[in-house]
Amino acid sequence: MRQLLFILFWFISPMMVWGQAEVGFGFLPSVNINKKLPKDWAINFKTESRQAFIEEEVKYEYLQTDISLAASKKISLNSTIAAGYLLRIEGGVLKHRSIQQLNIIDRNVRYKLAHRFSTDQTFDPEEANEYRLRYRISAEIPMSGESLDVNEFFVKLGNEYLNAFSEANYDLEIRALGFLGYVVSPRNKVELGVDYRIDSFISNAAQHQFWAGLNFYLSI
Repeated sequence: MRQLLFILFWFISPMMVWGQAEVGFGFLPSVNINKKLPKDWAINFKTESRQAFIEEEVKYEYLQTDISLAASKKISLNSTIAAGYLLRIEGGVLKHRSIQQLNIIDRNVRYKLAHRFSTDQTFDPEEANEYRLRYRISAEIPMSGESLDVNEFFVKLGNEYLNAFSEANYDLEIRALGFLGYVVSPRNKVELGVDYRIDSFISNAAQHQFWAGLNFYLSI
């Protein structure tokens, strides 16, 4: 219970940083495909697109598409390491990102608590390279019973802190998400919710972004 209260506090705290800020809204759908391999290996394919409504008007703008592929290896009962590559298509420009991750999962009787430590490096032909250190904590809670079964709903809460370094610049982005999920089958689930993000509040006016997320998960 203390861990869940901690998650809720982290989820709410970023929204307290408001003041004078820019606010944006958009849609952020994604598809995740997972495949287990022998000897505790697995691969994940993900594609995600981003569309925005600009300047609080009903004006649609396509922003970017991300396509990523990662390989992971289970190193203990509750831990995995992963490495991958992401291709970002943005305004006709191709950006490349390498990713490294450590995932630790605590499976409680009533919920699953996950910690993700990661680093990534983005290489942009038109801008300075960016390097990030990230930490995410998330909880997946069944809405009925003590385990997540087929044809049942669940709640996902999460919080992430991203430290970004580019040349002499530093920025901190905070993310908080709240999703309602549904287990369609043993291999499929879907999530719908809000992904809230705030950045640029250290030295400039904060930028608040609210993304309506729709996530599909498939295991093959």
